Amino acid sequence: LIMRLELQKLKHYSIVAVMGAMSLSAHAQRISVKTNALYWAVATPNIGAEFRLNRHFTLGIEGLANKLKVGSKLNSRVVAVTPEVRYWFSIRPQAGHFVGLMGMGTDYDVTLKNKVYKGTAIGGGVTYGYSFVLGRHWSLEATAGVGLLHVRDLNHAAYEAEPKETKSSIKFAPLKLGVSFVYIIK
Repeated sequence: LIMRLELQKLKHYSIVAVMGAMSLSAHAQRISVKTNALYWAVATPNIGAEFRLNRHFTLGIEGLANKLKVGSKLNSRVVAVTPEVRYWFSIRPQAGHFVGLMGMGTDYDVTLKNKVYKGTAIGGGVTYGYSFVLGRHWSLEATAGVGLLHVRDLNHAAYEAEPKETKSSIKFAPLKLGVSFVYIIK
């Protein structure tokens, strides 16, 4: 029951974040879409959008999901949403160095070498990155972020019955690592 409530909260916050980003896009002068090549390298489709708020601030939201099975050693299902506000140091918006504040919400069910990890994680942290301008509409962005996660999960061996108790903890963790291709729409 607790896991369902956490998943419902995650879905609710995701919908609110997307609606907020869509309403801000009407005032934004520059909109971009992006995808993280590092996530694709581990078979995790992802997409993001970023909206310019003013000369130095942008608001972005990214989502990713995977359902992957590799033999009997790995079976995963992961869904995550990461909203982020960025401050850009350069005169040109969405180019050069930036720092950001990000949130993260994820739901996961991963079986790895007979160990099951199933739960939700919600948290936030800071990011740093650099956007290399490749052309008028294209950029390559490198970013990394760390922060705190509140994790609620059930961990057990795959051959055991599922435990009845949910463990809850707060962890310091890397939250983001990316090399993203960015297309600026306008």
